[in-house]
Amino acid sequence: MSSSWFTRKNGDAVEFLRDRFAAEGKLSPRYHALSRPPRVEAEATNRAIALAEIAGAPLYIVHVSCAEALEEVRRGRARKVNVRAETCSHYLHITEEVFDQPGFEGGKYIYTPPPRTAGQPDILWEALSCGDLQVVSSDHGPFMFKGGKDIGKDDFRLIPNGAPGIEERMVLVWQGVVRGLLTPSRFVDLVSTTPAKLFGLYPAKGTIAIGADADIVVWDPAVERRLSVDALHSAVDYTMYEGKQVKGAVHTVLSRGDVIIENGMFRGAPGRGRYIIRQPAGRAAASG
Repeated sequence: MSSSWFTRKNGDAVEFLRDRFAAEGKLSPRYHALSRPPRVEAEATNRAIALAEIAGAPLYIVHVSCAEALEEVRRGRARKVNVRAETCSHYLHITEEVFDQPGFEGGKYIYTPPPRTAGQPDILWEALSCGDLQVVSSDHGPFMFKGGKDIGKDDFRLIPNGAPGIEERMVLVWQGVVRGLLTPSRFVDLVSTTPAKLFGLYPAKGTIAIGADADIVVWDPAVERRLSVDALHSAVDYTMYEGKQVKGAVHTVLSRGDVIIENGMFRGAPGRGRYIIRQPAGRAAASG
């Protein structure tokens, strides 16, 4: 059977909370987060796992942001449900304290599930380390801040939902290695090998081996830098990690053996992309 994914939200509960906050005149970005509390995420996660269990279908849960949802994943696995789960780079580094910033700065952090409390990232890091979470995605959903996010400056319900993060993803996961929370091999597993297996691309992708596609990232672990929108390449006017000090950077990227990025500069030829037909989910065993 093909794998399913689930957005894990209870629309009725969210609408109830959104409407209640609006009626009370609580319309700042903070109330986007408060209208989607961890228990709403956990309830929907439990429901998705229960349905997959009944159907006998594998399940891939996206964007786990909190201990409450992670607990439901663990309970499902304890019942032998074939459920895999990911978190996102922003849940490892951003907390609800961003809504304490002055003005409309909190509008940059409107995504779903929302930023959680300060203790949640450590729980997610531990789950990545021990294998309870298998993948870290970016959930890249960019909107311009000016002329985009600020449409909802007076009402959080109108703020476009999503944030940029695809370019920052690998270095943000690498900070787990810097902090001693992940081994380098576990880092590779999270960002490359396991996603390739889960999504039917292995062994053409996700490994360095004879017959594979020679998609290779040369990583420099010693580089220290501050993340800034001016040094990134996405066509959006902000990064959620502006000024964040990080260690590690991509040096060279090869695609099918061709150098396409070198010293941060694009060297590839346009139009060299190739469509890949994926295998059915589960055809290749997933690690983790």
